[in-house]
Amino acid sequence: MKKDRFNHILPYILWLLFVFIIGYFKIAHHELWKDEWQAWFVAKDLGIKELLSFLYYEGHPSLWYLYLKIFTIFSTSTNDVALITAAHLLTVAGGLYFLFVRFRLPILLKILFALSYFVFFEYGIVNRGYFLVILMVFWIVNLLKTENYSKSQVGLLLFLLCQTEVYGVLMAISLGLFLISKEKFEINTLKTRELLGFFLGVLIFVISVFPRTSGHVARTSNKALTFTDQVLSAVQGNLSNTYLIGSTNDTFTYGWTALGLILSFICLGGLWFLFRNFKTLLLSGGMFLVSMLAFSIVLYLGGIRQWGMGFVFLLALLELRGIDLIKEKVETVILLVFCLFNIVHCSKAVLEEIKIPFTNAEKAGLFIRDKVPVKVPVVALNKFEATPVSGYAGRKFFELPDGTEFSYFKWVDKIYLPTEGELKLFAKFKQVGGIILLSPKPIDTLRFPSAQLWQTFDETNYKKENYYLYTLAAK
Repeated sequence: MKKDRFNHILPYILWLLFVFIIGYFKIAHHELWKDEWQAWFVAKDLGIKELLSFLYYEGHPSLWYLYLKIFTIFSTSTNDVALITAAHLLTVAGGLYFLFVRFRLPILLKILFALSYFVFFEYGIVNRGYFLVILMVFWIVNLLKTENYSKSQVGLLLFLLCQTEVYGVLMAISLGLFLISKEKFEINTLKTRELLGFFLGVLIFVISVFPRTSGHVARTSNKALTFTDQVLSAVQGNLSNTYLIGSTNDTFTYGWTALGLILSFICLGGLWFLFRNFKTLLLSGGMFLVSMLAFSIVLYLGGIRQWGMGFVFLLALLELRGIDLIKEKVETVILLVFCLFNIVHCSKAVLEEIKIPFTNAEKAGLFIRDKVPVKVPVVALNKFEATPVSGYAGRKFFELPDGTEFSYFKWVDKIYLPTEGELKLFAKFKQVGGIILLSPKPIDTLRFPSAQLWQTFDETNYKKENYYLYTLAAK
C-alpha cells in the first residue's frame, strides 16, 4: 500500500522538482535575451488593436503576446524581469504537469525528456512562447489518447495551438491528419467542432502573421544559400541537429557536412523504426517532418530553437503510441540515444549560462538605472541592440531623427546614425545640459568629437555583445 501511495505521488514530486529547478536557473543565472525583451515591450507598450496589427513585423502569432499582456498590468518597469520570468514559468509548469502527471510514458523517459536540451534549456529557461506550443500539444494529446474525448476542447486547443508559433500550425495539421487517418479518411465522421477549430486557427494565423511588409522575410531569414545547400542544411538541421544535437557543429552557423547527413538518415531510420507498426502515427509524424523541411527550404531555414519542435512532437506522438521499455529493447535504445545527446548538450548550455553572461546588456542597464538621472535622456545609436539594456534600465531610450522614446523595434527598420549637431540640438530641445549616448561599439571620434567615453561594458560574454556609454554636452 505504501508503494502504491509512493507511485501515486512520485509524478507530482518530480513535476514540482523540475519546475523549481528550472525556475531557480531562470532567476539566478539567466540574462534575458533581446527576443525575450522584444515580445514583452510589444505586449506592454501597444494596445490590443495595435499589437495585433504589429504581429506581421514579428513573424509570430498572437497568443504569447496576449498572454504577456495580462502580466504587463502589474509592471512598474523595475519589476519587468520578475514578471516575464513568472509568466513563462507558469507555461513551463503547465507543460510539465502533462508530461509528469498526465502522460502514461515510463517515468524514466519522462525524466530524460525533461532533462533534454530543448525541454529544459531552450524552451524551459529561455522566456519565449515556445512552451505554449508544448503546453497546447501535450494537452491535445492527453485528450486524444482517451476514447470519448471532448471534441469541443480539442477544437479549441487546435485553434490555440495555431496561435502559438508556425510550428504549432504544422503540429495542428499533422494531428488533424492523425484524426482523419484514424477514421480511415472519412472526414464526415469527424465532428464539426474539431474541424472548425483547426481551420479557424489556420485562418487567423495567416491573417495576423503573413509578412505583408516588403522585405520582411528577407530581413529575418538566413544567409543566402544555394538551393542544394538549403535542402541539405534543412535535412541536417531537422534531423541530426535535433535528435543527435551536438554530434556535429551547428548547421545554421557552419552549414551541412557529410557526417551530419549520414547521421540525419540514421535518425530518420530510427524515427521510422519507432512508429513502423503504428501507421496513423507514422503518417502524422511524416507529415510534420515533411512540412518542417518544406518550411526550412522555402521560407526560413531556422536554427536549433525552431528545429527542436520536432523533438517535442516526437514526445507527443510517443504518448499516443505508448512504449514498454522492457519488451521494446531496440526502440528503447533509440530513445535513450536521442535523450543522451540532448542531456549532454543541455548540461553544456547550463554550465555556459552559469559561467559567463549572455551579453553585457544587464550590467549596462543596471548601471544606467543607478547612475543616470531620469531627466537625463539616453540616446541609443542602435535601437536593435539597445532593447535589452532598456529593459534592465527600467526606462525607455530615445532615437533620432524623431527624438521620440522607444522600447521595441521593427525588424524592417533601418538604423539612423545622427550627427553630433543633431544630438546637441536634441539636448537643447529637451532643455538639459547634456545627454548620454549608448552604443554597441566604440563611436567614431571624427563624427562625434565632443563625446566623452564614460563607461565601457566589454567583459567576456557569450554573444560578444558589448556596450559603451558616452556623455555629450549640449553646448
